[in-house]
Amino acid sequence: MAKCEYCKKEMLKAKSCIYPYVEIDGKIFERNTTYYDDNNRCHDCGIINGNIHHFGCDMERCPKCDGQLFICSCEKSLKLKK
Repeated sequence: MAKCEYCKKEMLKAKSCIYPYVEIDGKIFERNTTYYDDNNRCHDCGIINGNIHHFGCDMERCPKCDGQLFICSCEKSLKLKK
């Protein structure tokens, strides 16, 4: 099983990641929790619908630019926050 390198939970079993905020360019943003999949879990990181993706998941949207968070240009200055 793969573990989230940040929250240390088993990704396919955990309900959610434990970091609800990100800091991008010195501004705090709430992470997006609007993802819903027909299978009740994210196909990439395994979170239960309506929860916070594990960082690096290809389904998480950037709260600043709405791009894919793990590849958008905002990610270069991103810090996870509890």
